[in-house]
Amino acid sequence: MSNVPSQTTPVYCTDEDILVHAGGDFAVLCPAWQQMAVGNDGVFAPGAPWVLTSASVDFASNGVSPNQVVWLTAPKSQFPGGGHFLAIEAVSGNSVTLRRPYKGPGVGQPPSPAAGLTGVSFSINTLDPQIAEASYDLKQRYAIDDQADGNAVRSSSWIYDLQVLRVATVYSVLLERYTQETRTERGDFERKVERFRRKLDDALARVQIRWGPFGNSAEPSTLFSCRVSR
Repeated sequence: MSNVPSQTTPVYCTDEDILVHAGGDFAVLCPAWQQMAVGNDGVFAPGAPWVLTSASVDFASNGVSPNQVVWLTAPKSQFPGGGHFLAIEAVSGNSVTLRRPYKGPGVGQPPSPAAGLTGVSFSINTLDPQIAEASYDLKQRYAIDDQADGNAVRSSSWIYDLQVLRVATVYSVLLERYTQETRTERGDFERKVERFRRKLDDALARVQIRWGPFGNSAEPSTLFSCRVSR
């Protein structure tokens, strides 16, 4: 029996989604205590420029999963400035297969030259807990009930297009994290709090959840209709 606090499933976005909106801030916004993996012995073998391996880290055992984000920071000659962020496509033991965010496998410039690369510094931090909390909040707002039968009307599996909730979840997480980090007076974070508050308000106002396999099994749910029903 686990003492881990209960978390909602499914969730409506991933670390990769948040990276696309947060850019270089992603590394700061992910708390260090939510680290899934870290090392400086990363290797890209010759002929495998998308597959990062580590003798010291078992990524699978650590719970690293697809759509999380790896931050590559060394060698600096290959990953200058603030380093490179890549999405995780697949995990197998001591290796992870990477890809460019929002691109298919093998699309774009590989992170390693064809001849291979050693001494790669990497870290994988996640915002999974914040994503779960934001997803649960949206379920409460729109009366989504995942405790009922998975095929029941108003469960997540009965939503016609889950993507309508993705942006709202991303903005919710970013607003929460930027708000937390403004206490450290990090540059323009205070302005970003206001920016994402406006973006979240706008996203919530536009959300229209359609139900069933054809989107017409029940009246669409909006923030306004749920408020009225309560």
